[in-house]
Amino acid sequence: MPGRKVICSLCQHEIPEKFLRAHRAQETKDIVAYTIELIKQGHPDWSENDPTCQKCWDEYRHSSSR
Repeated sequence: MPGRKVICSLCQHEIPEKFLRAHRAQETKDIVAYTIELIKQGHPDWSENDPTCQKCWDEYRHSSSR
């Protein structure tokens, strides 16, 4: 049976639930905190508990290193 899918709160694409926030486990706390802040700047109603796909997370994380 396939896993449950959710909608990314930023790009609105459907993603498998098992992939949610897995990318955060690979980051340092400082990078996670800064990336969350960048997302909130562009999406003030977004919460760090909202589903976010890997692609969106990476786009914001990479913009924080510029």
